[in-house]
Amino acid sequence: MRTLVLASATALAMLAAPDAHAQLSEGGGPVSYSADNLEYFDGERRLVLTGDVDIVQNDARLRADRITMFFSRSGGGQGSDLASGDIERMVAEGEVYYVRPAQSARGNRAVYEVAQDAVTFSGNVVVASEENVIRGEELVLQIGSRRTTIRPQGDGRVRGVFVPRRNPNSGQ
Repeated sequence: MRTLVLASATALAMLAAPDAHAQLSEGGGPVSYSADNLEYFDGERRLVLTGDVDIVQNDARLRADRITMFFSRSGGGQGSDLASGDIERMVAEGEVYYVRPAQSARGNRAVYEVAQDAVTFSGNVVVASEENVIRGEELVLQIGSRRTTIRPQGDGRVRGVFVPRRNPNSGQ
């Protein structure tokens, strides 16, 4: 139990550190999380959160059944302290939801790569923005550049519905 509490406290300190460079939100900043369980694998530099996992950074939220975070050894130290590395990647699995102010996405799995500043969703992907909805098999959100790419499943097609805004000057 003491190891779990220590790993949790260390992970929280790491996620709150400004040099972690994890960015779910365009503005970056501290990352907070909650989960039913936490397990840290020191030798693998891997933190696993399970059970109704909720990660929040500013105006962005990532929810899933399980989220695994992988840390680098960028701190240069030889110690086993989690805070000696930065987050390199997060993998979210099972009922994955990503919500930010103007857009939400869901899928079966999502991988966030810090170096690419991108989240890739796969499996029954649905993206919603206001009244607009797009469905596909894979979604790539480039967070900083605000670019969204959706690919169909196999030889299928991307499907969607968009609702044009009414122009008050056109009489409609």
